[in-house]
Amino acid sequence: MEDKRILDVTNDVKWIGILDYDIVTFDVVMETKYGTTYNSYFIDADKKAIIETAKNRFSETYLDKIKTVCDPASIEYIVLNHTEPDHSGCLHELLQIAPNATVVGSGNAIRYLKDMLGYEFNYQQVKDGDTISLGNKTLQFIGAPNLHWPDSIYTYLPEDRLLFTCDSFGAHYCDEKMFDDLTGNYDDAFKYYFDVILKPYSKFILKAIEKIRPLEIDQICTGHGPILRSTWKQRVDQSEAMAIEAMQIKDKRRVFIPYVSAYHNTALIADSIADGIRSAGEIDVHVCDIETMELSTIDDHLSKASGFIIGSPTINQNILLQIYQLFALINPLRDKGKLAGAFGSYGWSGEGAKLIESNLTNLKLKLAGESLFIKFTPHNNELEKAREYGLNFGKLILEQALIADPDCN
Repeated sequence: MEDKRILDVTNDVKWIGILDYDIVTFDVVMETKYGTTYNSYFIDADKKAIIETAKNRFSETYLDKIKTVCDPASIEYIVLNHTEPDHSGCLHELLQIAPNATVVGSGNAIRYLKDMLGYEFNYQQVKDGDTISLGNKTLQFIGAPNLHWPDSIYTYLPEDRLLFTCDSFGAHYCDEKMFDDLTGNYDDAFKYYFDVILKPYSKFILKAIEKIRPLEIDQICTGHGPILRSTWKQRVDQSEAMAIEAMQIKDKRRVFIPYVSAYHNTALIADSIADGIRSAGEIDVHVCDIETMELSTIDDHLSKASGFIIGSPTINQNILLQIYQLFALINPLRDKGKLAGAFGSYGWSGEGAKLIESNLTNLKLKLAGESLFIKFTPHNNELEKAREYGLNFGKLILEQALIADPDCN
């Protein structure tokens, strides 16, 4: 059944978003066991404005809500803090009934929207510090790039002391009550959302939090999940703490060695490489056979590692499916410049080395010298080479840590 509810955030700002209880996964790999919301807001000012839209499949319900709160032709601004389709999906339909509206977004956002819509529209690019007057109210824009797309901004409404933060401080959590003091505890959904969506961009969330600290805020209007009218300070502090933890120097001394092994030969090489890394100094080494490992667990290892060495046998002139899945989890924005290597066992022509190396290079990782691929069974001399390879890799990890923080011990 369609949900027609509209909620007052303040006297002049209304939530006109969408409840989606039925969604099972988000962005393909993220589980949404609590459902989610697509939060959109209407500002009833002298010049009327919309903040965000909603996912396209809900366009009929969404447009009906807009028609309930105003004459769509009176809308002058549509602000998109972020252009991912769950935020911008109804823009095309909205522009059909609000032909006088100007679309507002960052430079990247406008460029993306031109490609998404495929036609010309009225727009205004904004950057950090810019403002737009709504007559009796003001929109102030805060640059928040890479949270979690390059186009992201925050929008602040000082007269109502509201901060619209798009994906930041949100959660995939659906409850018709919508306000954090009414929905009950959703800590697990909040942390899971941070871990999957925002944690890779921890340095950017810390910069954004620094920018919003001086603002006078009564509520944070998120893009997904509950509106924060009672716990916004705690959620900002919690996000800051999680981001700081993710950025700590200890994570710059962690090596992840994921592998798949058909006849245990690649596994033997993995263990010897790990021994070599440990002998280099104080480095956490995680050696994992990923054949049946959950993708979320692999991604967590990748995000925490300062370097990884990927192992695979060469079978039928190719590497294995699990290794290709791992490549899909490597995030060039998060993992760019991390130290990487490749190893494995092969029987005939050994294409695995070039396949892994080329993928690592394309994903903007830094290769640590030549890869280590051994024909058939590794014997004592080959295993010693593997230990030496690991020792050199470990030394490079420690050198990178010193460069990143000269005071680390």
